[in-house]
Amino acid sequence: MKILQVNKYYQPDIGGVETVVKQFAENLGEGFDVTVLCVKKNFSLKKDIEIINDVKVIRCASFGTFWSMPVSISFFITFFKLYRNFDILHFHEPFPLASLLSFFIGKRNKIAVTWHSDIIKQKSLKNIVEIFQKNLCKKATIIFTTSPNLLEYSNILKKFRNKVFILPLSIPVNKYVSDIDDNYILYLGRLAYYKGIEVLLNAHEIAKTDLELLIVGSGEKEITDIILEHCHKSSKKIRFINRFVSEEEKEVFLKNCSFFVLPSIAASEAFAIIQLEAMIQGKAVINTNLPTGVPFVSQDGKSGITVSPMDHQELADALDKLAENIGLRQNFGRNGHKRVHEHFSDDVIIEKLRKKYLEIFNL
Repeated sequence: MKILQVNKYYQPDIGGVETVVKQFAENLGEGFDVTVLCVKKNFSLKKDIEIINDVKVIRCASFGTFWSMPVSISFFITFFKLYRNFDILHFHEPFPLASLLSFFIGKRNKIAVTWHSDIIKQKSLKNIVEIFQKNLCKKATIIFTTSPNLLEYSNILKKFRNKVFILPLSIPVNKYVSDIDDNYILYLGRLAYYKGIEVLLNAHEIAKTDLELLIVGSGEKEITDIILEHCHKSSKKIRFINRFVSEEEKEVFLKNCSFFVLPSIAASEAFAIIQLEAMIQGKAVINTNLPTGVPFVSQDGKSGITVSPMDHQELADALDKLAENIGLRQNFGRNGHKRVHEHFSDDVIIEKLRKKYLEIFNL
């Protein structure tokens, strides 16, 4: 079965969606021939074709990225030359350039869509892009989304409920829970407007605990400046590692923390796979009650504590509750580890994807 995965970028360009595309492309196994069509993030007049871990990757020429969107004529030309050679076209949304293609695709190809998130920040483009997205979903045979929460939140997905199949994100799993507790609270991830970093800093300041807060990541300058200013003024112990860290470094930070905090404040945070990476290490998670998959991943009272977005005091109380009760956070950690094994492991999710592909293709 020949499958064309279509997405904005592909590794080594790093992002949550790019990680998913890589998993889908590399792990399907025998009987599946996967090609990835994507666009270069930076300006380039040359199209590149390469083989990465047995996956053919076509990276189209680009005029660069504007408002988080690559601009490429080469992408359209390449798609129309290729798409009839594939049995299934698998689109990853949101990607407006690819959504637009739905107006030109006939019935010969079966279409699958993975709906990662609604468009949140670029509100001026949202109404226009949703015309393309609705048409793509109308033509799709199946629509995957990462949580039941996102299905209920998204106005577009609700219109195509009969086609939607819940396929969460996943990670490779290990058997062992980390028993290291190095007495720090960890935030690790991109520094962006929707991550709620300032809320976390304020909550840590008013919390009673004297546990150190470790913030690891890079991103928007405005958020970086807020962290640096807070570190300078705060009476609490705060450590800031302002850079992208390797997978090996990330694993060490997660293994050694007391618990993990994801204080996101906007629906741009659609799932947060970093929660799974903390849970598989046996770490309790504090997250927020967004209308997306975030509280679906780590569940309140089972694998951690879920608080209201933007609520400094509620987050401070949750920090204190876990900081003061090592038995509680260990119990949450064990529950979270088990939950990842049962519902979010690569083996479980890829097998579900394989079965759906075969079902689409009537095999």
